[in-house]
Amino acid sequence: MHILFFTDISPFPQNGGERIRSYYLIKALSQLGYEVIAVVRNVENVDLESHHLPNVTFLTYETKEFDLLTRITGKQYFQRSPAVLEIFRKICQDYPIAAAFLDYGYVGHYISFFKSRHIPVILGTHNAQPMITWQLPSASLRDRIRKLQLFSMEKLHERLYFNKADAVLVVSDDDHAYHTRFLPERKVFTVPNFLDQRDYHLFGKKQQQVLVMTANFGVYMNFAGLKWFIENVWDKELAARYDLWLVGRGSKEALKSITGKEEYQNIVAFGKVDDVKWYISVASAVIIPLIHGSGTRLKCLEAMALRTPIISTSKGVEGVKSKHFIIADEPSDFKQSLLNFDSDTDNGALLQEDFQREYSLEVNRHRLQQIINYAVRGKIQVYAHPA
Repeated sequence: MHILFFTDISPFPQNGGERIRSYYLIKALSQLGYEVIAVVRNVENVDLESHHLPNVTFLTYETKEFDLLTRITGKQYFQRSPAVLEIFRKICQDYPIAAAFLDYGYVGHYISFFKSRHIPVILGTHNAQPMITWQLPSASLRDRIRKLQLFSMEKLHERLYFNKADAVLVVSDDDHAYHTRFLPERKVFTVPNFLDQRDYHLFGKKQQQVLVMTANFGVYMNFAGLKWFIENVWDKELAARYDLWLVGRGSKEALKSITGKEEYQNIVAFGKVDDVKWYISVASAVIIPLIHGSGTRLKCLEAMALRTPIISTSKGVEGVKSKHFIIADEPSDFKQSLLNFDSDTDNGALLQEDFQREYSLEVNRHRLQQIINYAVRGKIQVYAHPA
């Protein structure tokens, strides 16, 4: 059985939450025994042969930067790419496609291509995007108008296209509640972000009194969370006890923007790295000081898989099921949690157990199988090994 997987993401290298989500969806589908034709972007021109997955054929496509008129009118939310459609036509000619899996962002306008060919469609969401857009800062009237425009276009896209899919994937209970406001509940399935535990067996030597924050700091909610932490929590007392490592895209720029310095009170930014696992594995704890956003935090799941304790705001671990986080929402409470933190506790091991129960590839592979069964056959049915 063949599945066409399409995403607007470049899954490699896996140095961002959206990339990790797409990669593990592809990997899970391939492990179910399907032949997966994965149509992806490859912005960084990675050698895809070095990322070989059994039963997966990668095809790439390029997109042009949106021109000013497109950005102003929001045509990108509704206009299909002729190049992408040509790839779809060729795949459908060469392979018997049992289902199409459209992943991430606003790609609902491609659903009709497959439905006209009687191919079931599963639409994957990574978050409730309009809710994130609505949280963007808008100091000026121009910013407020632009935010309202984006919010409206995203909402319109959801209403026009999402119900045309046979099944819609969401990542958290909150996102499920959001999407079932305008979709039939029978179509909406929760598959949280998940990881393959076998890819997270790395354990570096723990660095005493090292805190790590991993993120794409160019994304507003991550930048805002770091800014809140530096300006309201971090001080000389904490700097005397801990080193804080910022790891991920835009971390150097974010630190300089917030503090005016490239290094600040024992805070060091490493910039973009190919793999954040080592940094997480050697840390005494991971901090997630988020105050905006939605979905399931992959930065949280990576720490859980690597048995690293987590100190976070409630928003930072929102949607993740565990009682073993250290939660602090007020600056004074966050600081005190860090001062009281004991790296010798078994919190990391307990978090890993929670991860294996809910966020492992094995568990979510079975969830995906049931959703494919529903999309193809119209009913939930466990199907152990597809042909």
